[in-house]
Amino acid sequence: MMTVKLKYGITIFIGLMFGAVAGLSWAENPSSSLPSSDVPSPRVQSVTMGLLTTTQGSQINIRSGPGIEHRSLHYGVVGDRVEILDSQRENSSDIYSRRWHRVRFVESGAVGWVRGDFLIQTTDSVSNTCHQSLSQAKNQVNNVRNAFLSGILVETNSLSPVRGKPNELVLLVGGPGDDAILSSSELMQNLSEPLIQNCGTISSVKISSNNSGWHHVFGLINGRVQIFDCIDAGPGNQQRWGQYYCGL
Repeated sequence: MMTVKLKYGITIFIGLMFGAVAGLSWAENPSSSLPSSDVPSPRVQSVTMGLLTTTQGSQINIRSGPGIEHRSLHYGVVGDRVEILDSQRENSSDIYSRRWHRVRFVESGAVGWVRGDFLIQTTDSVSNTCHQSLSQAKNQVNNVRNAFLSGILVETNSLSPVRGKPNELVLLVGGPGDDAILSSSELMQNLSEPLIQNCGTISSVKISSNNSGWHHVFGLINGRVQIFDCIDAGPGNQQRWGQYYCGL
């Protein structure tokens, strides 16, 4: 008898008897549905969905806890769809520590923790070119001293006039160096342009501090990616496309 470890940490035992082999149909395909006895019962509350994101061909470690010191249970790949079960900081007493998410893989039911910059919180599909642009954006952010990409979200922007692009992509940046990113219009422009160009439904990008909420927005205006104007919220200030509220 020998053992084989597959994606999602599933180990199968291959025996010589036909009966043992016949029982391996699900284990050989970890992306198939769980056996009926293991299918989670329906939940009343809404579930936050997400997609794993990284460079094509790379594996993402799914760990037993929120931090790289926890053991790797299995792995995921770009585009794997997950349910987000829980979120917390790597160190609850440090506001600059990275955020992790406990996820359940939709197809296999495998559960574990993934770092926030390897997950897009969205119900939409994402193209390979968008995943690649996100990886490049992460590298740009991580190259800034004492800064890192903390999270990625896709939100609906009801003000968007751009046909077929109703969404805003939010990049949450963390670390004490996040102010260097939010003080550089050039860097934020360089982050936003490829994401709007390569992520089909995205018409604007919000770059926001995960620590303070300080943020800027860049979006398509007359076919070009431009910085939006910051306005104060108030009765006489009705927000329009090309504007965002300054409040943190």
